Amino acid sequence: MKAFQKAWATIFAAAVLLLALMSATVSAFVSFAAPQRHTPTMLFQTSDLYIYSIDGTLASMSEFKSKIAIRAALKIWPSLLSVVEELGMKPFDNSDGISDDYSWLIQKLGALSSITQQGDSPDVMLGVDEVLLTRLLLEEQLLDDGRSSGRGGKYGGKFHPGKSTSSSVGEKSKVGSRPLTVGEIYANWAELRYVTHNKYPFIKQNKGGKVTMSDPLPEIRRVLCALYSQADHETANWYPFASDILGNKNSNNVLLLGNEASLDLVLSSLQQLLGDTMQLSVTDSTRAWKKIKQQQVEDEHSLLIVVPDTDTEEPQSDLIHRIITSAASEQDSVNRNIYVAHGSLDVLKKCKDFLGEDPPILSNGLRKCIVASDTKTSATLFLPSWAKNVHPTQLNDAEMDPWLNIASEELLEELTSAVIV
Repeated sequence: MKAFQKAWATIFAAAVLLLALMSATVSAFVSFAAPQRHTPTMLFQTSDLYIYSIDGTLASMSEFKSKIAIRAALKIWPSLLSVVEELGMKPFDNSDGISDDYSWLIQKLGALSSITQQGDSPDVMLGVDEVLLTRLLLEEQLLDDGRSSGRGGKYGGKFHPGKSTSSSVGEKSKVGSRPLTVGEIYANWAELRYVTHNKYPFIKQNKGGKVTMSDPLPEIRRVLCALYSQADHETANWYPFASDILGNKNSNNVLLLGNEASLDLVLSSLQQLLGDTMQLSVTDSTRAWKKIKQQQVEDEHSLLIVVPDTDTEEPQSDLIHRIITSAASEQDSVNRNIYVAHGSLDVLKKCKDFLGEDPPILSNGLRKCIVASDTKTSATLFLPSWAKNVHPTQLNDAEMDPWLNIASEELLEELTSAVIV
């Protein structure tokens, strides 16, 4: 009997030990599987570099780009003016400013910014896709024949026109026809973009009366650039923390410009945000690292703005690539931590191509890529969770990607306000 009791006691003790080991293993796995949920606490060196996109990361340009896109679409396709009139909408710009009749269109364009403002090319950054989407949304709204105009509700009141003042709208009825929803456009944008691009050419009539039709993209680019140059009275909608981050003279901050056409707008917006507290410096990607290194040596920090080469259609990922590889090629013993926060998931995924095939390491809860072990250079990629042009599915995609981190506002502020050693 005593031997039996002793055996049971031994089995019970072993079971307790096994449960404890299993609990420790599960805890370790959970902490590894979700490193981005941990808020790091660390000290940074003056050699650390912070690279930001403006749109999505530090400011929301969605409303501004929507208004520019509407102006561009009405200018490129004058036939849209009859569509607008049939929808019972007043002219876009009038003596009182922008007509309220377009609020539904601006909101719908903003809700779909996660497809029109997500990409790596200068065209996407300029807003070319948003112009095509404007044309699609106005044509689609005609299918409704005014049935949803003036409706309230969470969707109808936000993404459809107010009560029409036109007697022609709403008199006809097309059974089964309706405008595409935001979700349907999001899911099928690649095909819809292709159809819209080919269905609505740029039509031009020469002096002899001959009408020619051509690809609308060159004209869209030309008109958008012209409209950007006239937008000196506009300003970026900066997030509350932007001034603290960009105004920190102890940080090496680099801003990536989406397209050269928006340079004047960005410079005037930064001047309003920072005043005379920070010197602004503009360069291209080929000279960016030389400027950064010079600032570190001379300890004179200015806010560096890197402009892409429009002639070569230089993508955002190439701007980041040049800076990181230049830093990694330095033959010294300096530890260089490069932090990249960009509002486009496509750009961050393209960056993975030049960060090597080795999986990132976990450092203070962050996924960090070792770019060059001999020069001690690392890169950490962030997708901002607060960006209005980032869709929840894109956040989920980034969260499951071992090379990417999801940044909260608190994490970004802690990273940039850490003690410099």
